Amino acid sequence: MPIETHKVTDRASWLKLREADVTASVAACLLGREVHDYQTAFGLYMLKTGQIAEDPDEAPPMLRGRLLEPVALQLLQEKHPEWTVVQPCVYLRDPDARLGATPDAYATNADGRGIVQIKSVEPSIFRQKWRDPDTGELRPPLWIAVQAIVEAHLSGADWAMVAALVVGHGLDLHEVPVPIHDGIVARVREEVARFWELVAAGTPPEPEYDRDAAVIARLYDQDDGTEVDLSGDNRLPEALVRRAELKDIESAGRDAEKERRAIDAEIIAKLGTATRGRLADGTVITAKTIRRSGYSVQPSTYRSVKIAAGSLRPAPAASAASIPERF
Repeated sequence: MPIETHKVTDRASWLKLREADVTASVAACLLGREVHDYQTAFGLYMLKTGQIAEDPDEAPPMLRGRLLEPVALQLLQEKHPEWTVVQPCVYLRDPDARLGATPDAYATNADGRGIVQIKSVEPSIFRQKWRDPDTGELRPPLWIAVQAIVEAHLSGADWAMVAALVVGHGLDLHEVPVPIHDGIVARVREEVARFWELVAAGTPPEPEYDRDAAVIARLYDQDDGTEVDLSGDNRLPEALVRRAELKDIESAGRDAEKERRAIDAEIIAKLGTATRGRLADGTVITAKTIRRSGYSVQPSTYRSVKIAAGSLRPAPAASAASIPERF
């Protein structure tokens, strides 16, 4: 079946079109843990199955990007007056693969027609994530490169480029060519097909508990007063020991709190809507819903994890956790 081209006329209809597909902007999250800076396979699954809703409001970085996109394209045209640069305002989708994309711009030059993916970037983030620490060479984050490649694939483009608009005291536009690797296109299509198989089977991907804590909190924001049997879970006793250690040292830094919150997310995910869980050693975990009234902030609810220890004993002191290597 050929690639479909849908004219984008308003944000609401565009969001509706995207619901049925894995879009280029999130496709990289299916390629492995921490490949995508902002999305996970678990979070994407919950969105596509309707278990959590897409936030109707644009996040500040997305709003900034949308408003500055015409500025970036004007700078690009001024730098390359011999190019033809247009905003296509289309949504492209492969209905068989359920893969879609919204190219920011098409540019035509001596090398043919290409796609240009626009990103507005804060200067410190640009220095940290857009330059190779050893060579200083410009290279976009992997998820953005994958986005550009998928857009080029769906649009039949001859070349692809990411244009990073660095917004500081001035406006600096950095052009980064992105090779269109057929192997990456094939891998994305394979992982997207596997993702839709999981959706059809009702089998969510394994959560990344540290990165999926907010999604898990949205899924299970209300407890129902029941108890779930966790006596067969061999992972939680070890996690609870580590959690107790982290609670003791959280005042020393935010890293310990972040890791402890990831364990809390794992606990809530395993409890689901149950209020309590009981381990094989008699340890009882509770996660009751706490309702906070709105004063200077909006009212909210959250789950408060408490541990009533059975035979739980602290494990031997562990060495400091190493920082995982990033792509």
